Amino acid sequence: MKVICLNSSNKPAKIPIDQWIKKGETYTIIKVVKMGLQDGRYGVLLKEVQMSVDCFPYEYYDADRFVPLDDQVANMEEEVIKEADLELI
Repeated sequence: MKVICLNSSNKPAKIPIDQWIKKGETYTIIKVVKMGLQDGRYGVLLKEVQMSVDCFPYEYYDADRFVPLDDQVANMEEEVIKEADLELI
């Protein structure tokens, strides 16, 4: 499932910046789990960026940080990029 990151704030200090998510970026969820230490919350494993074992106890990104990317939205984004490229010519 494709998602867009809406909230990349409050990065735990233990997680390196290159293993952290970026607001506005598109990611692919490859796994969803119920988080053991945070009752009632779900975490996601992403294809594009993952935390190493050095980040323990952090293993997953909070699912609430993301919103599903609708195929129509993705197509509109591609059109905007194409139009912007044409304006540069």
